[in-house]
Amino acid sequence: MGNELIAHVLSSAANRRAKVLLVGDSSLSYDAIIRVPGQGDEEGKFIVKVKEDAERVSRDVITDLIVLSKVSNSTPLIVGVRYGDEEMIDGVAYKMHGIYAVSIRTFKRILDNDGVKFVKDKGMIKASVKGQLLRKLRESRGMSLGDLAKALGVTRRTIYEYERGSIEASERTARILVELFNENILNDVDLKPNDEEVRRDIESREGLVNEDIKRLLPSFRLYSLLKAHTKIAAHSGSESYLVEDRGRVNNEVVNVARVLGVGLVVIEPDKNDVEFLES
Repeated sequence: MGNELIAHVLSSAANRRAKVLLVGDSSLSYDAIIRVPGQGDEEGKFIVKVKEDAERVSRDVITDLIVLSKVSNSTPLIVGVRYGDEEMIDGVAYKMHGIYAVSIRTFKRILDNDGVKFVKDKGMIKASVKGQLLRKLRESRGMSLGDLAKALGVTRRTIYEYERGSIEASERTARILVELFNENILNDVDLKPNDEEVRRDIESREGLVNEDIKRLLPSFRLYSLLKAHTKIAAHSGSESYLVEDRGRVNNEVVNVARVLGVGLVVIEPDKNDVEFLES
């Protein structure tokens, strides 16, 4: 099933004329890097780990994906078939340790720049409501808070909080809102990692970087990678690099940096030698 799932991912990308780097080593934290044309780097660049049971992806792999996405301004995704014992639901993003897992059908939607509206987190499926738009549409139809509350089976206070944007709607309520006002009433899920949620993971990787390497690159924030083509990622303002020892640089390392859209730093710590190669 793993190879079949990877084939589906690659086929989906190829059908959208995406640039794809297939890794071909399942022990690494990512199986493919995909750049979709016409969306811009921020929305069209994905680092993908393929796993039949998405819940079984390790924390180390997820942290690698977060670090790489941070330095390359890309979106990390896990693409799977199941999440634990359940088959993944189309159109739902499953939150796990700060990033998201999606089914292959949902992944295809994402590649087409169709927003995902629902998140499953801690066993609950919810959606974020466009509060100001909800209020505008409600009032344009002459509906009071009480009228809409009755239609949704919730309290007036709940409608008030939706319109303030202070709470999310349950799946049931969100789907009724879509029936009443169309899908545009819901916000798209921001699939990028939330910096605050993953801060400890990022900080833990900074602490793993060798002091000799820190001295070679003093102007950069450096993050250790555990299961990637290079052992370190570097970031400073608008500059981002992968970092590798000169003796370990090969075509795969160069290609990963190129498709991610970052530079490559080649180092020889024992000689205090650093060479910057642009992407």
